[in-house]
Amino acid sequence: MGMIIEVKKLHFHLLKGKALFIKELNLLVIADLHLGKATHFRKSGIPLPLKSADADYQMLTHLLETIQPGRVFFLGDLFHSEHNHEWERFISLLDYFPDIDFCLIKGNHDILKPVHYKNLCLRIEEEAEETGIIFSHHPMENIPARKLNIAGHIHPGIELSGRAREYFRLPCFWLSKNQMILPAFGKLTGLQMIQPAGNDRIFAITNKSVVEV
Repeated sequence: MGMIIEVKKLHFHLLKGKALFIKELNLLVIADLHLGKATHFRKSGIPLPLKSADADYQMLTHLLETIQPGRVFFLGDLFHSEHNHEWERFISLLDYFPDIDFCLIKGNHDILKPVHYKNLCLRIEEEAEETGIIFSHHPMENIPARKLNIAGHIHPGIELSGRAREYFRLPCFWLSKNQMILPAFGKLTGLQMIQPAGNDRIFAITNKSVVEV
């Protein structure tokens, strides 16, 4: 489940799977997967659970199969580290969806050598712009008038209180007047608690749905 909102006369599907689908563009947008992170840290002696990587691949496959987008934008930090065996797993996943146009908007963690992208059905861009929307990894500081910037990098989270005075930290979509920050897709990414301005809209992702708070 998720939520549909209208932005710039487009229908934005805010998905519980921590991704954005723009119906009119037939475009699935995903930020900060950080694939390969568990393997990278385990090599350094930090025992991160490999099952977290399985969950990321399962969710990504689920989104691609159910939504069947024509295109996918990865908004940076696709692969967390230097090359490891998880890259081959990702290549196999892309090969399973030959009719989808995949594009990587490069982020600061995208440090793989060009040889690893060779012969891969994945376009590489610094940023992209369509119908007045600028897609980037880092949130833009100076957004041109009448444009909307969709970005990642921040891993936005919001803290909410429950009826029994307990507190929950949840990933969220963060929408301001001219910018939307997407939640980090990867399970091992952590959260950065945000301080939204008065007119900002926050859409928290719970276990069951996406809710505006």
